[in-house]
Amino acid sequence: MPHFTVLDGRLAERSVRELATWYNKRCPQTPALTFETHLMILRAYVTLVTDSPLETIAGLSRARYNILRMLYQQEDRRLYMSDFAHRLQVSPTNITKLVDGLVADGFVARGGDSVDKRKRWAQLTPKGVQVVEKALPAVAEHVNSLLSCLTEEEKQVLVHLLAKLRLNWLSHASPEVAEQLLEPPAAGEARGLIRSRLN
Repeated sequence: MPHFTVLDGRLAERSVRELATWYNKRCPQTPALTFETHLMILRAYVTLVTDSPLETIAGLSRARYNILRMLYQQEDRRLYMSDFAHRLQVSPTNITKLVDGLVADGFVARGGDSVDKRKRWAQLTPKGVQVVEKALPAVAEHVNSLLSCLTEEEKQVLVHLLAKLRLNWLSHASPEVAEQLLEPPAAGEARGLIRSRLN
């Protein structure tokens, strides 16, 4: 079990701090706190993806649930296959495998576009609708239980910091694309971060 401690009035995970210190001694150009931040993000991610109620609901993995949820959100419960790959940032091959499984389970049906024969779509079946409606309350309860330790202000700060990190990571890959993602009110604050990647 992890051992948590309070240092300088702030909560820390001892093993993560020790590992961050170890890294810093071997790579002194990167501060220990930077390593600790990175390691805590990774630990939080692992906890989030492994601790999920979805597996017990009709055997849904997170990826399968996301496909069903995306379809459920559409007014006609239908999306083109290419939309999944773009929105979930997953390869078309993986999307095809996921949808194949959902079709086999009777949660999704496939069809073709009447105008463009190259386009294929997936549509939620009534059985798929039932599964999503069963999953939604469990997802909400799970999210509440995970974040109940944070105040509203802490949640706002966390959302801001995670968005800032994500924008920074996107700007590493493609500064031009990252800049296009900014809405006008956010542009002034975040453009400096992106432009530093261009220089």
